[in-house]
Amino acid sequence: MKELLHARAMESMCRQRASFFPEESWKFLAEAERWKHRALDLISDHHVDCNQPALPDAAEPSHIHASR
Repeated sequence: MKELLHARAMESMCRQRASFFPEESWKFLAEAERWKHRALDLISDHHVDCNQPALPDAAEPSHIHASR
C-alpha cells in the first residue's frame, strides 16, 4: 500500500512541476504518466492477489507417496 501511495504522490508532484515549469511541462507530464501507470499496475496486482483462491493447508496431493 505504501508503494501505491508513493506512486500517486509522485504523479501529483510531477503534474505540479509541469504547471510551475511550462517550458519543461512535456517532460514532467510524461513522468506523471509513468507514475500513473505504475500505480494502476500496483492496483491490478493487488486485485489479482486478493482474488486468488486460497490453497488448502495440505497442498501435497494425497496420491503421491514416498517410495521406500
